[in-house]
Amino acid sequence: MIICGYDITLSVATFLLAVFTAASALFIAVSAFFTAVAAFHTKNLAKYNKDLVSQNEKQHREALRPLCFPTTTNGAAIERFNMVIGPYNTLFKHVNQAIQTNGSPALHLQFVNKGVGPAVNVRFHINNIKRQRITKDFMVAHAIPPGETCIFQSEIPLLDIRDDRGKFFSGMSPDQVVNDAYFIICEYESIFSGDTFHSTVAKGYPDPALAGDGKNQWRLNRPLTPPIEFRPGLDPSKPIWPVPSEDANYPAAFLNFPSTPDTGPTP
Repeated sequence: MIICGYDITLSVATFLLAVFTAASALFIAVSAFFTAVAAFHTKNLAKYNKDLVSQNEKQHREALRPLCFPTTTNGAAIERFNMVIGPYNTLFKHVNQAIQTNGSPALHLQFVNKGVGPAVNVRFHINNIKRQRITKDFMVAHAIPPGETCIFQSEIPLLDIRDDRGKFFSGMSPDQVVNDAYFIICEYESIFSGDTFHSTVAKGYPDPALAGDGKNQWRLNRPLTPPIEFRPGLDPSKPIWPVPSEDANYPAAFLNFPSTPDTGPTP
């Protein structure tokens, strides 16, 4: 067999073909190995970039987090609840417009957003010392931009819950709300991430009456103005009243907690 001027025997040609085939197979194996290594590093790089983007987004969301909390209407921290919850006779919504409440208890609060992101669905409710809700949600504002404030003024309505047959179920008088109020809870959401948050302002002044049982002396040592607590998520407290499971007028979503089966009013 003559190949390129050389007389090659069949056995030599077969040998050369085998060598060429083996070299090709080795080249393919080496190429596959480096391709696999490159794919592995590419996958890790993609995961790293994904984690980096996720971390950057999380930091961005945190950087734009709103921080809403209630204060007095002059911007001072709440020292005594009777400055913001009590029997105000007149509420001023506008400079030349007064609303007469006839002496019924009223709420007189200012809500501030000290964060760097807008807050939406800003609302609040009041808890007693056992961290049970004693009011439903009061809607403050649909949105509060960073650095802005919103004044809230309203009478405290009588809590009157009825079952699906219209029969009185439970209730709470405005005076009882004033007497039992111990925490003001402000709930809000981030306009960018949709994350929910809540802040808590506690009654801070020494109250001997609440420590009269001798078991709660710590209440006498509370600071005059406790620090505002900021926490992620919604307030986990439950209301003091039972919620009918099929009460269209007071859906569980309005109270921000899952509905529970109703056993019906106590006979």
